[in-house]
Amino acid sequence: MALSAEGRAQPPPLSFMGLSQAGCSTVLMSVRVSVCHSGIRPLCLPGAGDESLRLQLSMDPGKAGEFRLALRDTSGASTGRSVSIVEYNLRDIRYELKSSRCHELALLGQPDERMTFNFKDEKEAQEWSTIITTSVREVQRVAATSSGAPLNMPPSRAQDRTLQHEHVLPKASAELPKTEDLSAQLSQAIEAGELQMASDCAMALARQQLALCIQLKESNYMEREISIKVGVEDASTSCCVTVKVFPYMTISSLKQQVFRDYGFHSRVQRWVIGQSLCADSRTLASYGVRRDGDTAFLYLVSAQQARLSRQRYEEEQEITMLSAGEPLSTSNRLPPLNRRGYSTLPTRQPQNRVPVRDGGAERMGVGDIRELINLEMLQLNEALSLNPANRAPSSTVPTGPQTGWSCPSCTYINKPTRPGCEICSHDRPVDYVVPGGYQPDEEELWRIQQEKEVVWQYQQVREAQRRLNFETLLQTDSQDLVLNQQGVGCRICYLELGPGEGVLLRECLHCFCR
Repeated sequence: MALSAEGRAQPPPLSFMGLSQAGCSTVLMSVRVSVCHSGIRPLCLPGAGDESLRLQLSMDPGKAGEFRLALRDTSGASTGRSVSIVEYNLRDIRYELKSSRCHELALLGQPDERMTFNFKDEKEAQEWSTIITTSVREVQRVAATSSGAPLNMPPSRAQDRTLQHEHVLPKASAELPKTEDLSAQLSQAIEAGELQMASDCAMALARQQLALCIQLKESNYMEREISIKVGVEDASTSCCVTVKVFPYMTISSLKQQVFRDYGFHSRVQRWVIGQSLCADSRTLASYGVRRDGDTAFLYLVSAQQARLSRQRYEEEQEITMLSAGEPLSTSNRLPPLNRRGYSTLPTRQPQNRVPVRDGGAERMGVGDIRELINLEMLQLNEALSLNPANRAPSSTVPTGPQTGWSCPSCTYINKPTRPGCEICSHDRPVDYVVPGGYQPDEEELWRIQQEKEVVWQYQQVREAQRRLNFETLLQTDSQDLVLNQQGVGCRICYLELGPGEGVLLRECLHCFCR
């Protein structure tokens, strides 16, 4: 720090001393510090120790923007004596926050000589940082007002990785560009591996207590679109669909995609991947979804449980459709409120609905319940079939009604050749017979081939074990004496025999010592 004649231990000019001695200044704050000075001229602190030094900020109530920073020796406080070692006008210095408990002061125009303050208490350091920053801003505001133009700040020293006071606690909208630049510098420093620069930028942003969102760039993930299997279920129905996603998609984005494609509001969606309830801010890749065929589970809660009103659903559905550039046709809207108030499945064909009485005023029979379940299953399948990603290619031949066996545990419709349920692994019903003339698709053929390979490997291992047992039997038969394989006790000499220490009689299998 550059210390002029008024910045050393000698008394400052009369006008400067007169302000302090006249008692017309108001002390804003005083904190305990230890001082480290670096520069050409040494700083003399006669009789002052680290425990007696205090950094004091004061202002003149009669003059706007008049702030003074003083370093005082309070070793004679018991006698009512406090000595001012150095004192500066806040307009003449540059004050930098190096860390939470380390600040640095330098005179403008003489940056080679510096004075570093280390604070004893971190809480005092935080309060001091707030006050000194506010005071510096007030000095800048008064200077800009008096000159009629914005105050020219000292040049930024980002190359030296120092944090200027102008970066601390930006509240006005004019400070937002600086904050955004600081965030961009943090991103670039992390990407380039600049540890010190990244640490400085993160520290500056932490002081501002900003609300940030830090995410990896899409280039860090596999950019190829993948197809995942999603098991969809609500309180009464279930099915399985294929959804095309990118690994870098967040769960929140996936919910919006499902809302746009299938009409299930994001508030009623509960995603489960790998036995974990998914958080909206995390990506699919963080849950292990990275390649084709990975599975996920979507459970749909009731609209009442999610506290979702019909009006809000329709408004957000319209916004979602318009943002995606799709016209909001009447088929995308929910039908009039004449079905269950707790349903999460949008009805696509209102003319085929079965009337259901709300409020439980009249008890439904078993046949009505079965009919309602079958109807909602049909409606869910029709809603999901409207998504182009799940439509069969035009070259495929329509197969008519869905073939397969229904799982007695979860009611999932499995393919005819599958031995167990794809969702819950329940066994296929014993009385089920694969329909004659059924042609498996590519996925089934691949699975059947894998099963054949596993069976073949098992048979190979079993055959190898049988050959080994047979060779062991032949080797044993060719021996004159057959040794015991387990520890036994000799019935003649009553000694304990370990494996291989006795002889086994072939005729009666009695074991004796040699």
